[in-house]
Amino acid sequence: MRVGQGGTGPGAHTRDGSAVELYEVTPAHGEDELIDAAIGPGSSILELGCGTGRITRPLLARGHQVVAVDEAPEMLARVAEGSPAVETIRSTIDELRLDRRFDVVLMMSFLINVADDAERLRLLRTCAHHVRPGGSVILQQEIARHAPAVLENERRKLVIADVEDLPGGAQAATLTHVVNGRSWSQRIVTKYLSEDELTAQLADAGLQLSGYLTPDRMWVRARLDRATTD
Repeated sequence: MRVGQGGTGPGAHTRDGSAVELYEVTPAHGEDELIDAAIGPGSSILELGCGTGRITRPLLARGHQVVAVDEAPEMLARVAEGSPAVETIRSTIDELRLDRRFDVVLMMSFLINVADDAERLRLLRTCAHHVRPGGSVILQQEIARHAPAVLENERRKLVIADVEDLPGGAQAATLTHVVNGRSWSQRIVTKYLSEDELTAQLADAGLQLSGYLTPDRMWVRARLDRATTD
């Protein structure tokens, strides 16, 4: 499950249109360092929506124990190639139910911003099911609604176009990534969440907002609601 609604470009694509090659050529941008600083050494981590493992690998290198989950076999194959010892699990996030709990449940790539409220609640319930009491659920969320833009550096270009406001507070946009002369486009549908909306959905899943890892509030930390664990 991802927020993508179809995609074009070279290489294999997953069922929802995510481009495997784009994930493979997208490096970590300090996410592993940020996460590592926020959790204990040698933490057990359940990474939901791991993609090709661009964050899995650096977290493993930092000494954490990572179980990598994705519904796309094309993505998991890249994780296994890069880190043969890592445990990978093929599953949708909302259907995942393991008989173990983790120090950290990690869900990045703005999956929390899926437009459907009921689906978002299912994702958060998976997070709550797998985090141990006292552990952390770490989420990466959108901090603003999309606007048409071109973001570019010497190696990459991102074009945000065809932005459309939809009923219920959702928004659609087409994202085009250009890397080393290759181009991938994907139509996505997401929903920006206010802090009140996020707090309410966390509570519905048995979680409580406990703070942010960054001043811009892109990185959220939640914990099990004490009322549900006492």
